[in-house]
Amino acid sequence: MKVLSIETSSKICSVAILEDKNLVKKIELNNGLTHSETLMPLIKEILEETNLTLSQMDLFVCDIGPGSFTGIRIGVATVKAFTDSLHIPSVGISSLEGLAYSIKKDGMICSLIDCKNNNCYYAIYALKNNEYTLLESPKADSIENCLNFLNYKYANSAITFVGDGSIVYKNIIENISSKFIFANNSYTDNDASTIDVYNLGIAGFLKYNKHGKDKNLLPLYLKKPQAQRQLEEKNIVIKDMKISDLDNLDMSKFDDFWNIDILKDELNSENSKFICAKLENKIVGFAGIKIILDEADIMNIAVMKNCRRQGIATLLLNHILTICKEKGIKTINLEVNEENFSAISLYQKFGFKECGRRKNYYDNQYDAILMNR
Repeated sequence: MKVLSIETSSKICSVAILEDKNLVKKIELNNGLTHSETLMPLIKEILEETNLTLSQMDLFVCDIGPGSFTGIRIGVATVKAFTDSLHIPSVGISSLEGLAYSIKKDGMICSLIDCKNNNCYYAIYALKNNEYTLLESPKADSIENCLNFLNYKYANSAITFVGDGSIVYKNIIENISSKFIFANNSYTDNDASTIDVYNLGIAGFLKYNKHGKDKNLLPLYLKKPQAQRQLEEKNIVIKDMKISDLDNLDMSKFDDFWNIDILKDELNSENSKFICAKLENKIVGFAGIKIILDEADIMNIAVMKNCRRQGIATLLLNHILTICKEKGIKTINLEVNEENFSAISLYQKFGFKECGRRKNYYDNQYDAILMNR
């Protein structure tokens, strides 16, 4: 079985091709570019170097997190696109499980990922006779709570720590228990502080053979994105937009959009769906889609001028994508001014790709970039 493994949850973007559990080729890249820029060229490169094509793969494997929210979305979206277009099965493996597979010696393993400010992601596995068993499901917690829990529940067991958290919190871990130990060359054949895309592929291959494909490949989010947490702290909520909301909507506080009458027509349309972001019952942003069969067009994402760069557009777009998923939408289209760099960056982070252009569409001067996912 030929397996294409993709790892995008960390700063390093990496891909590997396996034949069952045997490594055929692995490429890693950490050049400071976003994964949206590097992933597809890496996949193209590894296929060319192995004289293979995507259609020759038997399984796609990707990292579903925890880790970089943006990186995870890019990896998952890419694999879902491959699966949908080529009808080749896929499975998702958590970053924590991928880390555990770096350990090759029987015993208990704690996969530990640093998420700043003395917080971490962790999960506990047991390795016996080459089989990894999940003992404690992935969680997000403070490092103190994590270690105290492990010391209480597994007081008589030696636990090997892997992941960057084992380096960042090494002194704290050592002070809790003498039975807490760290991966070294006697335990692993690679750097156990990072996720190896090859180990991720092995985990995916074994999972597929045991349980079959993932019917619904989704990111594993143990914590809400920082922007969303900040917005919730401000009591910003997302709600369906209603005609009555237009009574208190001051369109002059937004960039040029439609007039109120056109917006009212769209709200009355059976094919349209609008949502809004509210702060203290005041609309600070809104977004809308038009649905035709199994496709949706994003008509606009608008945020009040004095409320920008606070994550509101991200929250609206994420909610729009959730709606599309619930409605079984297969393709989402949009167009954006080539000069709107912040919007283009946002769409790219959510896996949208340029698919065409309309020349001089805006003010007979700027191109409209067509994007979809």
